[in-house]
Amino acid sequence: MGLIEDEVNEVSRLCGNVLPQSKLITCMSSLIRIDIHQTESRQLTVCLRFPTDYPNNKLLLEFKSKTMSLAFLERFTRICDEKTAEFVGKPQVMKVLKFVDAYLRDNPLCIVAEEIFNIKKLLDGTGGELKPRQKTSSVGLTTRGGGFYFTAKFHVPELYPVQRIDWEDFDCNLPLPLVRFVNGQAKEIARQCVEPPLRQSNSSPAFVPRPSLERTLRFIVEAMKGFPEERCPVCADLSLPPDPASVVLSEEDDRFVIRMFCGHVYHQACLRKFMSEPPFPPGGKICPAPKKHPRSDRKAGAGKSAAVMSGGGSELCQQRVTHDKWGLNDVKSAEAKWAHQQARIRELEEVIDFLQ
Repeated sequence: MGLIEDEVNEVSRLCGNVLPQSKLITCMSSLIRIDIHQTESRQLTVCLRFPTDYPNNKLLLEFKSKTMSLAFLERFTRICDEKTAEFVGKPQVMKVLKFVDAYLRDNPLCIVAEEIFNIKKLLDGTGGELKPRQKTSSVGLTTRGGGFYFTAKFHVPELYPVQRIDWEDFDCNLPLPLVRFVNGQAKEIARQCVEPPLRQSNSSPAFVPRPSLERTLRFIVEAMKGFPEERCPVCADLSLPPDPASVVLSEEDDRFVIRMFCGHVYHQACLRKFMSEPPFPPGGKICPAPKKHPRSDRKAGAGKSAAVMSGGGSELCQQRVTHDKWGLNDVKSAEAKWAHQQARIRELEEVIDFLQ
């Protein structure tokens, strides 16, 4: 009996013991096929074929998977091919199978390899970085926008993508209202990836969990890129100072920033002035920003009046100016206050005219 037959018999006898979470599908001298099922997301089919003049030539390897990306499989094939070259001249099958199984266990982030690649590409040229940590199945993100930063460690769970990524500790030097928005909205994006909507019609397709790492981190990176360029819709000045050390922290300060549900960031004094002066449209004040915000809390078009286009052709924001903390869009109250103020001004002017 030759070497190939010996190895085929060895795989048939030992595969279940050496690779406990595997199933031997085919075991012949023409093809060895094994399904490895470590977790729901780490599933791999290994196909091995013996070349001519074996073992002086390497085994022919092929990997297939319904859960791992094609980019990872191509890279993994190269890694295993290089490893197999070390076994030339000796029995190779069990050594290769052990290596494949151990690699998947020691590199749990292989299930998010493509997502990590895409985020790294998004971070190019921004000064940010993404550091995979295989031992803890986590990735460390640092993303920047001007002098502002957001950094956190995101854990990828064993049952990903059925379970969402999670993170607890993070650091960010944006003003507190914007920190709450970025972190809170990121958690909501991750949650929506794994939990079905509360309201679904009977015609809606069955909910399928989606990978949450790239979607969540992409939102954070793009938000951090955008904040330093945000302009107050009223005064058109930058909403944030170029130097993070100059950020206003007091909620009583005129330059304290407030992010509205439409997504735009106002200076507090500008917002108060805008809301307290006419006109007072029946449906409430409309955000005067020259275009819709890409990270609005509401669907585009919510609460807008007749379509109005800016001179450059971009559709105006046109969403009602509202905020969960401020009762800003009570039209009757705002109009009454303004009328009262105008009456007081007229009274003072009349007194001045009388005294002159």
